Amino acid sequence: MRVAIADTCFLINWLRFRGRDDIFRVYECVAVPLLVLDELGSRRGMLADWIISGRAFFVPRVTSFEVEALGVVELARARRLPRVDPAEAYCLVVARHRGYDVLTDNRAVKYLVREVKEYGRVRVLDSLDVLVAVYGDDPAKLKRAVVEYSRETGLTFSRRRLEELGLLPE
Repeated sequence: MRVAIADTCFLINWLRFRGRDDIFRVYECVAVPLLVLDELGSRRGMLADWIISGRAFFVPRVTSFEVEALGVVELARARRLPRVDPAEAYCLVVARHRGYDVLTDNRAVKYLVREVKEYGRVRVLDSLDVLVAVYGDDPAKLKRAVVEYSRETGLTFSRRRLEELGLLPE
């Protein structure tokens, strides 16, 4: 089992999903940077069950990671890549150094790992990737989960990706 580190947008979406605890069929636990916790604001309580059960843990601010994350933000800007915000960059940096997967619904991070060699080994997954990892062994269950996830979170997956996975709703 692996460890993942999640950014704010992923947590806001995933924690609204009724099947949110199924993520632990793929990951032993989920790391949440204190920077992300700050961004969650009043939504922090949504993490309570995961924290209490030990399935999530907080990642403190580490100066060297913060400095590298700032470099990632600047690098994306300098190379005219899609905008990466500081919390997402921090997740990417921690993942690179600790061997975690990054969970984010921001496509910019996926793009950056494809374009910047030093981050190329970091595995970045969005909500649809995680749904596939959790339910992919049962196509009918996966299709139901995608529909439920979209309904419960308001997140709409791209038609192209759904088509590639054979998941277009009937």
